[in-house]
Amino acid sequence: MTYSRGERIAIITIVSMIVIMLIAKYIIINNPPKRDYYKHDLDSIIARREKMLDSIRIADSLSRISRITKNSRVSSKTSNKTTKQQKDTINKGFLHSAPLHYASVEMTIIDINTADTTLLKQLPGIGGAFAKWIVNYREKLGGYCETEQLLEVYRMDTARYDAIKDFVKIDSSFTPNKLKINTDAFKILLKHPYLEYDDVKKIVNYREQKGMITSWEQLVKIVGDSVNPKLRYYIDYK
Repeated sequence: MTYSRGERIAIITIVSMIVIMLIAKYIIINNPPKRDYYKHDLDSIIARREKMLDSIRIADSLSRISRITKNSRVSSKTSNKTTKQQKDTINKGFLHSAPLHYASVEMTIIDINTADTTLLKQLPGIGGAFAKWIVNYREKLGGYCETEQLLEVYRMDTARYDAIKDFVKIDSSFTPNKLKINTDAFKILLKHPYLEYDDVKKIVNYREQKGMITSWEQLVKIVGDSVNPKLRYYIDYK
């Protein structure tokens, strides 16, 4: 069996390419690129952004306090009408105001059960992510009954809460969305942040075996003393 010169060249070329490809594949598999790849989840990115914004807010607040203090000193040379209490009030207002919103010097007291994310972002230290987390947790709870419940919001810490607690409120006429403890289905009860799987199981079993639950004291006996006491705000016994 004979081949022409052109055919021999073509065969040699094809074989050479196959050999080169096999060698290249072997080298790549056994010697991966020496490069580190870092994966950041969404929460990490958001947290770093919030930290950066906090730094900006704090710096701006300090700058405002410095200016107002300087102006107060100049004013005190010509007039003694400004009391120490008034100065402290002014400084406190600047310290806790939303620094990135320059249109408003005085911070408005915000109802955390009706405020949307745009309004919540006016609170010091609360950016877009935290505003969304506050609203999301409000929906899961059925509304906030105590301002301290903000501490239960995802990533909320004491320092951040202390910075906003003077600027949030709950209307005295507010009534939260309540769980119908005697009729709601297992899945509905389980969605509430204050109820664990075992808690709901005990409640449903009691209903099926002994009947209606009529009081908070009875519910505590059924579920156990470990139940969150704030759950009492969200129970309808009818």
